[in-house]
Amino acid sequence: MAVDSDPASAKEAWRKELKPLKTKIDSSSEATVIAHLVTFLQHVAGSFLFYRAMSTELQLDGLADQLGWGRFLVTRTPETGPLTVHPATGSMELHRFGYMQPVETAEPVSLSAISVALVPALAVDRRGNRLGRGAGYYDELLSRLPSDCLRIGVSTEQFIFDELPSETHDVPMTHLASEAGVRAVADPVS
Repeated sequence: MAVDSDPASAKEAWRKELKPLKTKIDSSSEATVIAHLVTFLQHVAGSFLFYRAMSTELQLDGLADQLGWGRFLVTRTPETGPLTVHPATGSMELHRFGYMQPVETAEPVSLSAISVALVPALAVDRRGNRLGRGAGYYDELLSRLPSDCLRIGVSTEQFIFDELPSETHDVPMTHLASEAGVRAVADPVS
């Protein structure tokens, strides 16, 4: 699919084409991605922001099982406003889209504690552009993280492309994680 001159329209066209292709994740692909992330993260200091997956996203709970849940933080989608960040070890509730999130009364965590953000993606490209679901929650959150925070787009190889459309508010990934391993973005967008 080509990258159109209007990035917003192009992104919607990509979403329309890709969403039907995103089906339940193969457990062997998931295990391979987690193994690569364990190897990459085991010597990284700080806290890791990750996501609680929807059925079409790679589930990273196995990563927290291996590296220790106490190092992991997770987002909450409030009724209004931006995503908030909380310990992954606290009380959880089911979000209306089917994933677990911290309860409304969960204590927030300072974003300055985050050294790595593991970010879900509908698709990513080799330059670090990430195509999300379109609400903009993650880009807004990523823009508030420390500048030295690693931003790892998590996907399967099938959904890593040479080029995706992007807009000025999009926050690029610094790394990609897939069945092929965790690798730095070759030519990051500026």
